[in-house]
Amino acid sequence: MISIPLSAELTVSADKLLQQHLLIVGATGSGKSTSAMTILHGLMDQNQTAMIIDPTGEYTHLPNAVVAKLGYNAYIDYEKLIGQDLSLLFGVTDHDIQEKLSDALDSLKIQKNIVHENGIYKKVDRPWNTFEKDMHSLYHYPQPVDLEALPEQLRQEYAMPVDNFDLIGQKIDETGFAKCLPLVRRIKRLTSQRRFRQLFHMPLLEDEIEPSHMQTDVMYLLRLFASHRSDHKILIIDCSSFADDLEIGQVIVSLLTTALLREKQQLRQSVPVTLLIDEAHRYLMTEHLATNGIFRIAREGRKVGLFLMLTTQSPLDLPGELLGQFGHYLVHQLNTSRELEQIPSLQSYSQRIAHQNVGQALLAGNNFVPPKELDMLFISEMNHQTTTPQFF
Repeated sequence: MISIPLSAELTVSADKLLQQHLLIVGATGSGKSTSAMTILHGLMDQNQTAMIIDPTGEYTHLPNAVVAKLGYNAYIDYEKLIGQDLSLLFGVTDHDIQEKLSDALDSLKIQKNIVHENGIYKKVDRPWNTFEKDMHSLYHYPQPVDLEALPEQLRQEYAMPVDNFDLIGQKIDETGFAKCLPLVRRIKRLTSQRRFRQLFHMPLLEDEIEPSHMQTDVMYLLRLFASHRSDHKILIIDCSSFADDLEIGQVIVSLLTTALLREKQQLRQSVPVTLLIDEAHRYLMTEHLATNGIFRIAREGRKVGLFLMLTTQSPLDLPGELLGQFGHYLVHQLNTSRELEQIPSLQSYSQRIAHQNVGQALLAGNNFVPPKELDMLFISEMNHQTTTPQFF
């Protein structure tokens, strides 16, 4: 049994603590990140696989860390993206346009790998039986598609017949395509940005210089850690290069968490994985929660051995649908009664929670009734870089 020391008086099993997902909440500076490090240290010490999605780079100096800094020594391989990934990447919420975008990606794959030519796959005047034969021949090819051709290919997806229904289309439905114009502008804007191109490892433009350092596909690292024991190492995905752009940060985290869930679902043999997402409220797309990777892991991850730890400053930061997916809570200092209303089982402890010192916490949830008051262990070698600058 894997045991995790939380305090001098309390050691719990990893199964008991994490199998119903763990939410760590507390005001800034109350010790929630240190508590997360204590738990991760217990897992690493017993060779259990753990990962961190790190928004600020504060965890990159942890011992035995494999650090993948997106946009620097790591990238998300755009060749591996599927239709739903593109919809997330470009902010497409309309179902019909999502389908057209997915179709456009398939068409570009056909053009590159079946037709063996650059450019777009024209659907005007193309027979249906030719297209169906091409689709039947298509599987996962190594040849990348040209994302910059997506706008022109999208237009071809609006091919419509006039009087010959053996053809995909004889002209373009320009009215239908006009609905895609905001998406076209978004694709052109993003794919022209150097930082975006580096993040997704897109081909260099003429004036761009090849990076001098080695780069790794972060999806490969996710697959590696999801399928093998970690040899006492921890995978840290450093998103700090995009900390100034909350929108792209949300997309990155949702892409990564969705990809990790997909990997776990497809692996025949895998190991239990604990995923820490620090300051998770920054990355939640509450308007489209059902498709957000964090929410999907919270709802679907346990059955494939994927266990979630989130830290956030307040229960109010999380939508009720996500909050309800957590069976256990590690609660540091909270300052308002409204925050505790989100966790009804703790309302009678409101005074204790409001007056907790740094490092003190209440462990509550389905396996911890009544809640347990803790002085969390501090693991010096797991110290992360959150020291507040001192006035002088």
